[in-house]
Amino acid sequence: MSAGIGPHEASEPGYIVAWHSKRQFRAGKHLNEVMTFGEAQERARALSQKNKDLTFWAEHVPQKFEPH
Repeated sequence: MSAGIGPHEASEPGYIVAWHSKRQFRAGKHLNEVMTFGEAQERARALSQKNKDLTFWAEHVPQKFEPH
């Protein structure tokens, strides 16, 4: 069940940094770096400053898919 779209606490664990290209059809996730929401936001901001061709954001670690 989803936690909703309410605000997240900066100390909430289980987040990664994801990205997509502004000009190409490419996207990815830094799955090997799990951190808190606040840390992921700061990392996304820092990466955005270094690379203007990509958009970065914090998102939950993807759950393992299990068929019904």
